[in-house]
Amino acid sequence: MQNNHNNFCIYCGAKLIPNQHFCSQCGHEVYHDSEINTIDIAEYETKINDIEKKYNIKQSRAKELLEKLFDPSHISYSRFSDIILKSNQLFSNQISIVRKMLELEDSTLLIQGELDNKIKTLKKFIYKMEDLINEMVIQLSSNKNDNEDINNLFKEMDDLIESVKDY
Repeated sequence: MQNNHNNFCIYCGAKLIPNQHFCSQCGHEVYHDSEINTIDIAEYETKINDIEKKYNIKQSRAKELLEKLFDPSHISYSRFSDIILKSNQLFSNQISIVRKMLELEDSTLLIQGELDNKIKTLKKFIYKMEDLINEMVIQLSSNKNDNEDINNLFKEMDDLIESVKDY
């Protein structure tokens, strides 16, 4: 039985001539079954597990600092606590999505770009959690009344969360 998968361009739907390397309509490279390789799922699982472990360490540290540095009645406590909670929920959701992508039977190079983008996004959560930890330490050691740095960090965290929600 002949596979009709390569008879049409996956980008524009145009009819393809056998062994054609580029679509005559849209110009995209034509992938043939022999060229579509599967991704190394174990490699991605290792990356995801490593990212999740690093994030969990950072968010645990952030919670620990929050409890040590601020009284629960303090407004900074609420702001830090809310941002950690939102970040944790969204991070968990994104991890779940990546794992579901890896479970797809046709985990080919065609989804590799999407997986790589998700991994970049997950790493941003780690960097921002590190920034949050640093800001809490600075907040404690600082007696200044200027909250511009912390407000900028909260805005960056909110922007990251919103961009991932939109994504």
